[in-house]
Amino acid sequence: MENKTGKYFKYAVGEIILVVIGILIALQINNWNENRKSTKIRNNYYRQVLQDLEKDTIYINRVIVYLDSSLTLYQNYLEKLPEAESINDVIPLIGTLDWEFGYYTFNTNTIESLLSTGDIKLMPDEIRNALLDLRTTQNVIVKTISGNNDVHLKDSQKAVGLGPINYILNINPKLLNQLIREEDIISAINIINGTFQLRDYTDKNLRKQMQNMLESTKELSELINEELNK
Repeated sequence: MENKTGKYFKYAVGEIILVVIGILIALQINNWNENRKSTKIRNNYYRQVLQDLEKDTIYINRVIVYLDSSLTLYQNYLEKLPEAESINDVIPLIGTLDWEFGYYTFNTNTIESLLSTGDIKLMPDEIRNALLDLRTTQNVIVKTISGNNDVHLKDSQKAVGLGPINYILNINPKLLNQLIREEDIISAINIINGTFQLRDYTDKNLRKQMQNMLESTKELSELINEELNK
C-alpha cells in the first residue's frame, strides 16, 4: 500500500508539474503574441509618424525660405528709407514690402491618434517624450502665428483705409486730391512702419523656432528609424 501510495503521489505531482508547465507555456505564447501585435501596431505608427515628419520637413523648409525673403524685403526697405525726402518717396517703397501672410499648420494626425487611442504608451520613453515636445512646439507656433497675423491684418487694414490704397487704384487725379489728406497718409505710413517693425521681430523669432523644430524633427526621425531597424 505504501508503495502504491508513493507511486500515486509521484504521479499526481508529475501531473501537476505538467499542468503548470503547460500553463506557463500558454502564457508565454500569449505574451509573445501580444508583444508581436504591439510591435506591429507600434511599427505602423512609426511609419506614419515618419511620413508626417517628412512632409513637415519639406513644409518647414519652405516656410524658412519664405521668411528669409520677407525679412530681406523689409531690410531693403529700411536701407532705402533714409533716401526718402517726402511722402511721395515713401509710398513706392511701401509697395515693395511683403504684405502676404498665412496661418501655418502641421501634420499632427498621427500624434493626435496616438493620444486619443492611448497607444502613445506603446512608444519608448525617449520617443514618446520627443513626440509630446514636438506637438507642444507645433501648437505654440500655430497659436503665436495666428495672433501675429491678426495684429498684422488689423493694423494693415487700418493703414490702407487711411488712403494709401487710392494711389494704386485707377482714380481721377482731381478725385484723388479730394480723397487723400496729407495727415492721413502720414498716419498710415507711421502705422505701416510700426506694423512691419513688429512683424520683422516676430518673423525673426519664428525663423529660429522653425529652425529648431527642423532639428528636432530630424532627431526624432533618426530615433524612430533606429527602433525600426532593431
